[in-house]
Amino acid sequence: MTNALQLMLTGMGTVFFILIMVVVLGNVIIRITNSFATVSTQAIAPAAAPSGMEASKLAAIVSAVDVVTRGKGKVTSVEKIDE
Repeated sequence: MTNALQLMLTGMGTVFFILIMVVVLGNVIIRITNSFATVSTQAIAPAAAPSGMEASKLAAIVSAVDVVTRGKGKVTSVEKIDE
């Protein structure tokens, strides 16, 4: 019985250690990749409102995209889809 318990704990400890190593190495790779990534500093032209769209609606869409993507998403165009 103690042999089985020892084998189980060794196996679980090994799996836990490997999972921790995967998380740590993944975070290291992400940090290294982000340090070499370039960030575009070009000014982006504001999105053009399609004909007939109110400016307040366009502002609401742009604001919603900014909140949801935490400032990383940009609205380049807005098109109405006819169904």
